Amino acid sequence: MKKILIVDDEYLISHSLSAAFKNEQTRVLTASDGEAALKAINENSFDLCFLDVNLPDINGLDIMKTLRRRSPGTQIIIMTASVITEEMMKSIQENARLLISKPFDLDHLKALVDRALTRGRPLCRDERAAPEDPGSFVQWIASDTRKHERKPVSSCITCFPAPRPGDRTRDILSARVVDVSEAGMCIRTDCPLQPGRILCVFDAPAECTAVVKWCRRTGSPEAYRAGIQFL
Repeated sequence: MKKILIVDDEYLISHSLSAAFKNEQTRVLTASDGEAALKAINENSFDLCFLDVNLPDINGLDIMKTLRRRSPGTQIIIMTASVITEEMMKSIQENARLLISKPFDLDHLKALVDRALTRGRPLCRDERAAPEDPGSFVQWIASDTRKHERKPVSSCITCFPAPRPGDRTRDILSARVVDVSEAGMCIRTDCPLQPGRILCVFDAPAECTAVVKWCRRTGSPEAYRAGIQFL
């Protein structure tokens, strides 16, 4: 039986990952802080560990190093919504297999990990979860870290999808900005947005044109979260 440890203080992420990977062949344990994670590591041997960087009591990268020393065979996937410095990236390169930027696409992540666990081999740095998708949620160790710091924002914007051939109407879309960087924004909206769709954005920090990189449903059936990249 495979054994997975999920270390994250965000209940929704921990619960979602646990539900995605728990089955008759896989046992999943969760920890909401560093102390609980270290206790689990001392008492168990894990095939895979999802590990958040920002925990309420202990830095996730310190736990990563402890886990690597005690269980060299455990595959470690680092999760973060924060900026990764060069020093942090060097430590991740030495101890973990993957760096995943939050928010992420759970279906893509599950497909990737299922392949790795089924084949019984490590997650290779030159693998691609979705090579045809330029907006992949995975920040691979072999590539650059996030280049632009995200700043939380609480403001409403107005935008509309650029018309396609044959379109007779122009849909106006209202959204709330979750965070913003020099490269793009994360927004919350009531409407699904198709990845690759071009948006004309108004009432933002600056009027712009952007492309939808990803979109997923949140906890509410009628609420969506999307990442858009400035053009």
